Amino acid sequence: MNKQGIREQVKALMNRNDFTDALANTFIDQATARIQRTLRIPPMEKTEVYTAGAVTPETLVLPADFLGVKYLYTDDSLLEFVDLGKYLATPNEIGKPTIYTRIQAALKVKPIPVLDSTITMVYYGEIPDLVDDSDETWLSVIASDLLVYGALTFAADYFVDERKASFEERFTAVYLELEEQSRLNEMGQSALRIQPAHSDY
Repeated sequence: MNKQGIREQVKALMNRNDFTDALANTFIDQATARIQRTLRIPPMEKTEVYTAGAVTPETLVLPADFLGVKYLYTDDSLLEFVDLGKYLATPNEIGKPTIYTRIQAALKVKPIPVLDSTITMVYYGEIPDLVDDSDETWLSVIASDLLVYGALTFAADYFVDERKASFEERFTAVYLELEEQSRLNEMGQSALRIQPAHSDY
């Protein structure tokens, strides 16, 4: 569903003559911001590949839409997240990175990567904004009702509408469905990776 469709559904469910398009757009934006604060599912995953340069090769600058790291890995192993104290206590040696920490808008890795070696980050990125009426995002396509009921909870606050609890209940139900589907998909992928201990073929 595109932005116009979501807005029209929100306005229809509120059923108020004083509910403007501008207000509805604001509530849709607020719902998007609320959702991306906590939701972490496969459609939000993105990949960034870093190549170690001659200057500060241990620093990986985070993308502008970064929400959180899922995996950080070299060509043969995952890096472990550590707190800043452990990171600082680790010697500044050159080699294959094994640990990382976050400092402001960058990740720092140790050991210091060899020049031109690569580190791959799979991360959760922000949900794209719905700007124009014809815009669609992965969220508006697979879970338009989450945006609709998220916007309605903000609208209910604004208009002091007694249906807020009902809107919140619907929002939570859809949100949990998305999380559960994501969990089941991850379990299914893990099962596919399990190899038999013995085969006669």
